[in-house]
Amino acid sequence: MTHSVVFYQPGRFGGWPANCGIWSWASEILVSYHVGPFLADARGHRVDPDSIVAGFSRSLDGGLTWTVEPNLDEIFSRPARSVPAGGFEVDNPDFALRVGRPSIGIRSELYLVSNDRGRTWDGPFALPGFGHPLTPRTCYLVEGPGTVRIFLSHQLANTRGTTYTDRAFTALTRDGGRTWQFVGDMTHDVPRSVMPDVVRLADGTLVAALRRRLESARYPAEELATYTRMPWRDDNWIEVRRSADQGRTWTHPVRAAETSHHWGRNGNPPALCRLADDTLVLVYGYRGEPPSIRCTVSRDGGHTFGPERLLRDDALMHDLGYPRLAVRPDGRCVAAYYTTTVSRPENHIEATVFEPDAL
Repeated sequence: MTHSVVFYQPGRFGGWPANCGIWSWASEILVSYHVGPFLADARGHRVDPDSIVAGFSRSLDGGLTWTVEPNLDEIFSRPARSVPAGGFEVDNPDFALRVGRPSIGIRSELYLVSNDRGRTWDGPFALPGFGHPLTPRTCYLVEGPGTVRIFLSHQLANTRGTTYTDRAFTALTRDGGRTWQFVGDMTHDVPRSVMPDVVRLADGTLVAALRRRLESARYPAEELATYTRMPWRDDNWIEVRRSADQGRTWTHPVRAAETSHHWGRNGNPPALCRLADDTLVLVYGYRGEPPSIRCTVSRDGGHTFGPERLLRDDALMHDLGYPRLAVRPDGRCVAAYYTTTVSRPENHIEATVFEPDAL
């Protein structure tokens, strides 16, 4: 494994690549994250939540070295624009789409588009909420001229007094973003589902990894009757589901990884990628002891996952993770995430290049 620094500036906080996105074109990789003033004594995240901007770093050598790009904070202050009459050229090989605002809060209907590998961006544009406030991150599949299948989440009505009510779902545009249609919910059960990362297998099956959380103390006992794992405390895990009908329904839930075993910890989202032979690689942050970046591999399309492996276990604190994954032409994976280390104690962005077979 090879580790590299994606973004680090003394006095600055860098975090949450999973909220923002990663894009790759052969050995060129662009990753986005959040940046703000570092506050050493802050409760919770050590950053000024009112001064966060969008950060971008680019690698031209497959994740070994990185250059920080100018931030795009100004573009987010503009009012939402109308989509061009002809829609976006989503099948342009240099197309990129980024969902969400640069803030800790995740409610956002805005997205940006780029036709030059993220060197310049246009927008913002607005997604429909499909009846509920959106809580989305960047996850989409371009499927042809004008066609994008996007994987989002929205916040359902809170009837139980819980902290989180997100539910992940699939939507689709066939006219380059001019109109969007709801396709289907990704879950229908009690626990939160959010931050999907989705790949398509060679046979067309969609496989999604989801961040899940059960706040057991806040649900009526009758709703927990069929939920048998750790019903006495909050439970955080990564779940993998499959869809054979283009995202209308999702079945075969698999509990692929644990993301914390402690009170007060909010788990971590997944990063999922597919290799050329349909091997699936899943990376996530673990907010237990030791706080770490972990990985597991599936060789049967997401039905089962192998032993958990460590990519990093040198973090100073559990505020870490939120990874994104890219695959290089040589089959190696590049995981970008945020962490803290002895030499760089402020939260910052690093990357690990690794060979899944070597794990």
